[in-house]
Amino acid sequence: MISANAAMTGFYDYGEAARSVLIAIAASYAALDLAGRVTAASGRARLARLSGGAIAMGIGIWAMHFKAMLAFRLPVSVKYQWPTVLLSLVIAILAAAFALYVASREKFGSVQALTGSVIMGGGIATLHYIDMAAMRLPAITRFSLLLVIFSILLAVLFSLLALQLAFDLREETRWSVPRRLGSATLMGVAVSAMHYTGMAAASFIPGPPPDLSHAVSISQLGNNGIAIVTLIVIVAAMDYHPVQQFIVESVEGDRFFNSLCVPIAVVFHD
Repeated sequence: MISANAAMTGFYDYGEAARSVLIAIAASYAALDLAGRVTAASGRARLARLSGGAIAMGIGIWAMHFKAMLAFRLPVSVKYQWPTVLLSLVIAILAAAFALYVASREKFGSVQALTGSVIMGGGIATLHYIDMAAMRLPAITRFSLLLVIFSILLAVLFSLLALQLAFDLREETRWSVPRRLGSATLMGVAVSAMHYTGMAAASFIPGPPPDLSHAVSISQLGNNGIAIVTLIVIVAAMDYHPVQQFIVESVEGDRFFNSLCVPIAVVFHD
């Protein structure tokens, strides 16, 4: 039996960790802003804003978790199985869609709060541990059950806080930016705490070489690219100017379908 003392010693790049927290805050601010936009819309425009908001918010949540994982350094090479990482992104978008839907409803009672926080929190915890399952390295991952449970509880509590703040601030006009920024900072720190608690639950014991099927390594350029693209998507989702107006109007009319009728070339490589 391998001794627990054989666990690898890891450390964090604090600069990368700080950037992951900033992404979490940006995604949280977007959630608060988008909740109000979804609430104010109806019909197909509401669906368009809900879909766009879910994609932006989901990418933000996912990017925070994945970038925070990349901030963790181990003395061995770590790759990631991209289909599993993609699955975690889909889960993040679905969790974000559900959160925006709940926060934009007319009522937010105790039943909605409990159900919403459990589903959203469960989704966030799921994407975190799926991302960890995507890791490919010559080690066996072991988890502290107590810390895993604690991280899931934190995810549920964070979700309850996020949903309540999004509901309360969705129609806020006076002091909206300072209040949303303060609330987003609180939410961003909370979701980051959940992530790093989940990471603390894991220990890595030296093991056999991993299966590298569909595994990719993430360069520093790719790491920075994740942050840049995520912030662009979040800002674009919040900045309601003619581009977003065109999307909303297109969904309501035939222009949306006509705009899809463009030639697209797809090349497959064996």
